[in-house]
Amino acid sequence: MALFLLWRESLQAAEQAVADDEFDAQAHIAGALRRVSTFETAAGRWRLLCWPTATHFYEPDAQIWHDDALGLCVIHGLIWRMRDGRAERLDAGAVAELLRQPGDSFPDDVAGEYAVARVFADGSLVAFSDRAGLHQLFRGRDGQPLLSNRASLVADRLGDRSPDPTAQRWLAAIGYRAGTATAFASVVQIGQGRTLTIDADGAREEGEPFDGFGLQGPRGWCADYDEDLDCGIAQAQAAIGLAIPEDGPVDLPITGGKDSRVVLALCLAMGLKHRLRLFTRGYEGHPDIAAGRAIAEALGLPHRREAPHGSDEPAFWSCDRFFAKLAAQAWQTDAMVGGWDLILGQSLGRETLISGHMGEVLKAYSKKKLPDGRLDPTAMVRLQAPFDPMDVLLPEARAALAADLGAQMDAARTAGAVEADLPDLFYFRNRLPNWLGAIRAIKSFERQPVVPLGAPALLDLAFRLTPEERARELLHYRLIERTAPELLPLPFALQTWDPALGEGVARPDPILPTAGAPPVFGNWQYSLNHNVTIRAALARLVEARPDLALWTSIDRDALLDRLRHRRFAMFDAISMLGIVVALLHEAGLTVPARLGEEGGSNGGTTALGDLAELPKVDGHLDAVVEEGDHLRFDGWAFCGAWPGAQPAIEVRVGGEVRATAAASNDRPDLIPHGMGDGRHGFSIVVSRDLLRPLVDESGQVEVVLTPFDSEGEIARRMVRP
Repeated sequence: MALFLLWRESLQAAEQAVADDEFDAQAHIAGALRRVSTFETAAGRWRLLCWPTATHFYEPDAQIWHDDALGLCVIHGLIWRMRDGRAERLDAGAVAELLRQPGDSFPDDVAGEYAVARVFADGSLVAFSDRAGLHQLFRGRDGQPLLSNRASLVADRLGDRSPDPTAQRWLAAIGYRAGTATAFASVVQIGQGRTLTIDADGAREEGEPFDGFGLQGPRGWCADYDEDLDCGIAQAQAAIGLAIPEDGPVDLPITGGKDSRVVLALCLAMGLKHRLRLFTRGYEGHPDIAAGRAIAEALGLPHRREAPHGSDEPAFWSCDRFFAKLAAQAWQTDAMVGGWDLILGQSLGRETLISGHMGEVLKAYSKKKLPDGRLDPTAMVRLQAPFDPMDVLLPEARAALAADLGAQMDAARTAGAVEADLPDLFYFRNRLPNWLGAIRAIKSFERQPVVPLGAPALLDLAFRLTPEERARELLHYRLIERTAPELLPLPFALQTWDPALGEGVARPDPILPTAGAPPVFGNWQYSLNHNVTIRAALARLVEARPDLALWTSIDRDALLDRLRHRRFAMFDAISMLGIVVALLHEAGLTVPARLGEEGGSNGGTTALGDLAELPKVDGHLDAVVEEGDHLRFDGWAFCGAWPGAQPAIEVRVGGEVRATAAASNDRPDLIPHGMGDGRHGFSIVVSRDLLRPLVDESGQVEVVLTPFDSEGEIARRMVRP
């Protein structure tokens, strides 16, 4: 993988050395080799500053090509070409040979996940990404001759880091960007499926956004597509072959969904069964874990569970930890994706990960029934995702986003799309390059992902199907049927096969959450609900910075009201965590966290710990109940200053925390006392074994209940374990 900045100096520019230190400070990888190249042309001197890292696919020097007479080429990601049914990896030199002169483009048999920049002998440049735009490229908004795969490097080179409210309002509305605006007003992203050319005529992007979708041709599955399906399978398996080592075990993620099931089927058809080791990430009791184990058991394969975010710890984060992590993400991603997924990179690596993410393109973005008639822009987004769920956008900002969506929808209709295509096209054109692309910008340096379901032939097939066929997940069914039919009857988490696929299709009962299992959605994100200090810190920052451009899109008073009174559902939290990232970035409270730098993703603070006072939580311990080998502590806790929160409560013994739980149980008896909807009760279970070693002479132990990361004491009680 290669982080790079490429720019052209004018003929009138004075001689100057590349200011390495200036850009090193903004590079989000540490310990990588730095390569500096210059190329003299009649149009000016091109300078390349590049930090290539060794990967499973390429050594550092293979990602840069420089010929004193013919120009420069830099690649990022993985590029390959199909030859006789096999994938041939292309390095920077091979790419430069394919792009020998201006106007050249990749042959149809080239695929991969990549970003490419090529400077020619005449001083012109061409740059583009893979079809889905998984590897982002950025340029100056006003056509300046420079390019990078990190937006802040372009902004720094231009000397203009002023914010762009357009990108900020998208984070608040849906949690990621739509379109090509970046966090910087001076920088734009090269559009998906578009090619940037910089030459004597200036800088321009070319390419139609809906080329290759086949929206105006015949639609619907037919027997003629079998050959295309076989081609897609061959391309997807070629990508898998590049991703895995030549021998040894292969770690493969498996969930309870259909995307990872298809990837597993492709691997089985490749004869890799004896090498596979399946793993599922999540809390014990989650349906994904049960489904993954069931699949592994049915196939006789090993399976392991990995804890979410590396730990099974409770989902209660301190204020300092919460903001340090989000401030690091805001810096690493240049604030171009919200904090719901907590995209953080920590190390540089050479391993690969086979991912099923692109499977969403092969099936319907939303399984909900579409309304009759033309789709409203915001209603289209709400079929699957939030759109300003907390109602904090100012009317002008909301109207601007709706207009942007409407323009995309009209362009798709003109290209031949029907209304049911529009959510799927929105997913492909926005979520892939701007959400998954933001993940790639960080994680590709840590563990290089390969998405075999993004094979060109499979993408072509997806939009030659009708929207109804995509909604039935017909392509997923056909892929598994063709490669590993034994997987068809194995149960999924929370879903099964659509009955419209036919009477002969097995429809296993879905695996549902077990009693007392963690929620299907949400772990650390719900610290927004259970730590009142986080809310207080956010409100303090909002009140202290009335000067931010963010408030040209966000209603500050409405935001403060939501922080005080609202309990955040999943979509609310997606929106709020988008606002937090935008806020930290513009306020200059980000934390540099370089991949490969020890402690990089955990160090630093955001200057938000300087609160006037910690919020006070009141409460009461109603009873201590004996339950076999456990004691249960029942009571309630409420923060009058932040009534929307449901504070987490700790049980402390001997100064150590023995258990933590949220005060979120339904207690209707609290409503007459002014405690909102009454959902502020707690029941905290503690093992007697944790208490017995600490008993005093009377055989009792003192238990203290306190609010998590806040002030106050709920109760002290002597109990007998």
